[in-house]
Amino acid sequence: MLEESRIDNTKHTETITKLTAHIASLWEEIERKQWRINSLEEKKKDAEDSYRSCMLRERKKRTEEAEYEKKITKELFNKRTDN
Repeated sequence: MLEESRIDNTKHTETITKLTAHIASLWEEIERKQWRINSLEEKKKDAEDSYRSCMLRERKKRTEEAEYEKKITKELFNKRTDN
């Protein structure tokens, strides 16, 4: 009976050790994935900022072109282009 108890104790100890190692491994995996998520979030934010800057430059360019066209039309034809 004592021998059976030792065997059971050993099995439980081995199971606990394996589960502890597995849990530690899962936490490490979670930390790696969290780091990857944060890295991708930063890249996404940079891409969004770049996109906004590009759109603002494009809007400014179109506004300047429209103002230039308005000015030229007024000077050449003495007409207003405002609606």
